[in-house]
Formats: sequence, structure tokens, C-alpha cells
Amino acid sequence: MLLRLDKSIMGRVLFNFILLFGLLFVFAATIDIILNLDEFMALATRAQGDDAGWLRHLISAVGFALGYHLPQLFQFYAWLYGLVLIGAACFTMAQMSRHRELLALAASGISLYRIAAPFIGVAILLGAVQLINQEMVLPKLAPLLLRAHGDADQDAVDAFPVKFTSDANGTLMQAASFDPGLSSLRHPSFLERDASGRTTRRWWADTAIWDPQAQGWILTNGHIVEIAADGRGSTRARPIDLIQTDLSPTRLTMRRYGQIAGMLSLRQIMHMLDWPDAKEATSLRRSAASRFAVVVLNVLLLIIALPFLLDREPGSLFARSVLCAAVVIPVYFISAGAMLVPLPGIGPVVGVVIPALVLLPVALIRLGSIRT
Repeated sequence: MLLRLDKSIMGRVLFNFILLFGLLFVFAATIDIILNLDEFMALATRAQGDDAGWLRHLISAVGFALGYHLPQLFQFYAWLYGLVLIGAACFTMAQMSRHRELLALAASGISLYRIAAPFIGVAILLGAVQLINQEMVLPKLAPLLLRAHGDADQDAVDAFPVKFTSDANGTLMQAASFDPGLSSLRHPSFLERDASGRTTRRWWADTAIWDPQAQGWILTNGHIVEIAADGRGSTRARPIDLIQTDLSPTRLTMRRYGQIAGMLSLRQIMHMLDWPDAKEATSLRRSAASRFAVVVLNVLLLIIALPFLLDREPGSLFARSVLCAAVVIPVYFISAGAMLVPLPGIGPVVGVVIPALVLLPVALIRLGSIRT
């Protein structure tokens, strides 16, 4: 009987989750499409030509809009699955309370703690789905997720120029353009400097392609020249094929688009942390820790929300729902914000874990407050 009860509750929570999540995503995507319809129509006109009819233009624009928003589905899940989960669980408990199912289960001798177990099980299940989404899906979709609306006809974010940026060793890099989709540089230049900031060595090339095995850029028509302090160094350029640096395509993209840190897999982050002195090391460590802390946080928030509606006695569902939302939603956003904001004097990993540690005793107290 208990197994059938677990399956029934988990099935209803998952159904409500899918329904609520789908409605929110469709609503958000529809609003965004309406606000940016001109850009999608411009892409359709460019693809179909001015002579095509309005219906072909509209179909093409809808295709570009879908191509832009469908990859966003996985990022939308990463952002909001916790809140949607709590909403789905509350809807399920409200349905059970309205139909006196909770009262009947309590009268049959089943503890409300036992009824709470499948809700927590769904939270753990959806958290595991998010970890899979974070590790396997988002890293592959990152080039699509970084696109602007006007780039919906491209398979990756558009190329951009690289202004002088330094690596972990202080070497400066500059390039006319960097193409994230091809991991290539056009007309790159590298400047090695001494402690006083004076240039001692310079590399340049026509193009460069990133080699992940060599952890460097393979140069096409690359040259290097040594520059001595007294001016008597070699000014004659000699050919060179490779320059090693921590300025990988992922790191260059991250410096242009900071949000990509949340789309990297743990393996990619650990690989980038092979250069521990890199500027992004703190942000990368916070991103690595937060993906696990968020899952724990969402489970704790669900436990905090359960006693509002999981009660053996019928009551005002509206008042309980409003009180639940008034407590859980602010706590959710405050905790998420605390994970993102660096705390002075506290390491990035500890700073990310603190909200979960603070909510853990609160969740245990709330769980113990259930009258069963």
C-alpha cells in the first residue's frame, strides 16, 4: 500500500511540475518573441529574400524564434526548477487536502512524515536531473545560449575582437577577432613582459587554432622576436608554431560573457583550474560548488514549505498558500543571491555553502513541527 501511495504522490507531483514548468516557459518565451519579433522578422527577410510572401516570412521567423528559445529550455530548468518544484508540491498537497485525502491517510494510521517522503524523493530526483543537465547538456548548448536575438540564424555566438587581456603568467594577448564556434583567432599577438612591465618577447601570426592537447594556440605563419633591455637583443623574427597559455577559447568567452561560468561542466572547470592563478579561479570555484549547493538548498526549501500545507486538519488553503509563498520565495532569492555575491574574508566554496548550512536547522525544525 505504501509503495502505491509513493508512486501516486510522486506521479502527481511530477505531473504538476511538468505542467507548471511548461506553462511558465511558454509564457516567458511568448513574451520574449513578441518583444523581439522585429529581429526575427529581419532574419526571415534576410533568409527568404524580399520577394517571398508574408506567410513564408512568418514561418521562417517562427523557425528562428523556436531555434533560439528551445535551447533556453535547459537553462530555464537550471534557473527555476527549485521554485517550480515547490509550487508543484504545494499544488499537490492542496489537491490532497481539498479532497480530504490527507485526513483519510492520517486516520488510517499513516504518519504525515511518511507522506512527506515522496515529496522529498521528487526533490532529490529533480536535483539529480539538474546535475545531469549541468554536466552534459548545458556545456554543449553554451554557444547557442550566448547568442543574441539577432544571431538566431547562427550556430554559435558571433566573433568578437579581443582587446589586450593577460593570462596567469602576465602575458598579454590581443587579436583582431575570436570565433568561439571555430576556436580560432585572426591576427593574434602576444606580449611577454618582465616584472617592470617592459616587453621582452613578442609573438604574432596570421591565424591561430586552439589545441586542447598541447594547451596552447597552433600558429599559422607565426613568428617570435626577442627584445633585450639595452636594445641589443635579437630583432630578427624567427618562426614558431605553438604558444602555450591559459587563455583558452572557454576562458576568452568567459571574459566576454561572464554567464558562461554557469554553463561549464565540472570537468571543464577543473581543467581550467589547472592554472590556479588565473583571474577567473574564484568565480570557477564558486560555480563548481554552487551546482551541488543549489540542489541541497532546493531540498531544504521544500522541507520548509511542506508544513504549511501538509496538515491532518483541513484549513484555509488560500491563507496557507499565501503564507508559504511569502516565506519561501524571499528565502529562495536571498539564498541564491548570497551564493552569487562574494563575501569579504570568506572563500568562494564556503560562501556558497553558508546558505544551505543556515537553512539546515530551520528545515529540521520545520519538519519536526508537522503535527502527525
